[in-house]
Amino acid sequence: MPGRLVIDACCTLNVLATQIEIDIVRACDLGLIISDRAHGETLYLHSPPDDDGVRLKRLVSTEHLRAAGHLEIRQLDTPALVDAFVECAEQLRDADASCVALAGVLNLPLMTDDGKEKRVARAIFPRIELVSTLSVLHDTARLLNLQEDDLLRLAANLRWGGNFAPPRKDPHSSWYADLLRKAGLPSAE
Repeated sequence: MPGRLVIDACCTLNVLATQIEIDIVRACDLGLIISDRAHGETLYLHSPPDDDGVRLKRLVSTEHLRAAGHLEIRQLDTPALVDAFVECAEQLRDADASCVALAGVLNLPLMTDDGKEKRVARAIFPRIELVSTLSVLHDTARLLNLQEDDLLRLAANLRWGGNFAPPRKDPHSSWYADLLRKAGLPSAE
């Protein structure tokens, strides 16, 4: 697992949804970097459905990650970053393009679960290392020796808070789907 990596907005929300974000970054020895454009999208997590199936949004903050020195908000403040952003923004939303540009120019791994973002990142930066939410959580579970109750709680928090269904192409998708099944939760809405 890499030490420093660029994380996109969706993965940031996924990590926050687990409710053990500090444990995750410490266990995996991660220094997260997010673009200022993407950070502006890390505002809300979802609640589990109530008895009527209604899910609410709740405000979330990255303040404790930043205060602990595990998350840096970075601007695209060099000509190389701006040029890479412009190239990426031809194919991606600005927030996603800014993260791909940061990872590519800084030669850091990119944490994303978005298929299009991965394709564009590899096309523009062929040597880029891609990391997924589930790869980080799988490593966390091993490093922290999480017991089944903790894993089921983590999976439930991620499923509802991050609105995160098992990605089809992720190597750890079946691990996560199995946790959801054991927790009695749907893997899709």
